[in-house]
Amino acid sequence: MAAGNDNPMEADYLSGGQASWIDFSGTENPFGTPDSFVRAIVDAASNGVLSYNPDRSAYAFRNALARIYSLPAESFLVGATPGAMIRAAAQTFEPCSVGVTAPCPTEYVLALSNAGHRIRKITLTSSYSTPVYGALEAQKVQVDAVVLANPSYPTSRLLAHSILDTYLKNCDWVVVDERSIKLTLGGRSFADLTAEYKNLIVVQSLCEEFALPGAHVSYCIAHPETIAELKRFYDNSGVTMFPEVLAEALVSEFPKLDGVQGFLYSEIPWMQTMLSLLPGVDIIPAEANYVMSSYRNDGSLSREVPDVAALANQLELAGFIIKKLEGMPGLGSSDYFCVAVRTRQQNEALINAMRTLITTP
Repeated sequence: MAAGNDNPMEADYLSGGQASWIDFSGTENPFGTPDSFVRAIVDAASNGVLSYNPDRSAYAFRNALARIYSLPAESFLVGATPGAMIRAAAQTFEPCSVGVTAPCPTEYVLALSNAGHRIRKITLTSSYSTPVYGALEAQKVQVDAVVLANPSYPTSRLLAHSILDTYLKNCDWVVVDERSIKLTLGGRSFADLTAEYKNLIVVQSLCEEFALPGAHVSYCIAHPETIAELKRFYDNSGVTMFPEVLAEALVSEFPKLDGVQGFLYSEIPWMQTMLSLLPGVDIIPAEANYVMSSYRNDGSLSREVPDVAALANQLELAGFIIKKLEGMPGLGSSDYFCVAVRTRQQNEALINAMRTLITTP
């Protein structure tokens, strides 16, 4: 396949009949899994630890989180994916009208609808930010609860404290998905507010911030009384051995995320700028390590890349994977896609590939 290939970019990424892709479709830490996490997993496997049934209460992990957040261990509920944590919250409360911003991940809709809640779409502001609670009246939207994100996906916007406060004061319960909060332009976690607001549930995860998409570890942070309510209806069978194995390493690695955030302070604006300079591409200003963009070919660009689907296919042949957003709740157009912010070398390679594909006659 590689020998007869006329595409020089494709040839660079095909060797010995095997493709090597750079994945820009995920939102994981651009520097990958910490070495200490890898060592902890390898040691656990070598010592036979992974052959035992895990502690479903994740005692060691919750105590590690307590040290990190300066909250009691009873403020944490451990599980697998962020979607599972949102589902745990949704099934705790009586069915009601729950607001979600649009666009949003499909897992929000599934978690809420499967628990019997009535979903109400909240339209974002012109800057793609979450509107204050008071603005919902103009949208003719009434909600009893809400699922928000900090940062939002795919719009990559941070949630302001002042906006969250309007929902906390008017909703029975509020879930805030913070799975990527440390991979942002100075985003602030609202975990500390759980000591004050019993109706706040913050969801976080190791999957994005520590690049562990294949070893799901997520958790809810809430007031101990709220966690006790969640546990009444919670199926903890999804808890694996990984929380216990990674507990000690997490305590030492968590502060290092500040260094990653320092890198993103310059790399997120760079990626936005370079994407916006590509013909046919428009971007939504990003505050997290992924940029929502659109691509439209007005006829003056490559006939081989008429739309986002073709762009994604051509990039995959060239060794790059981007996230098509077609079918995402709240997006009526198939023109949108999302790319993660990775290392500078990888980001430059993607931009160069896109420029070549879009502008080649």
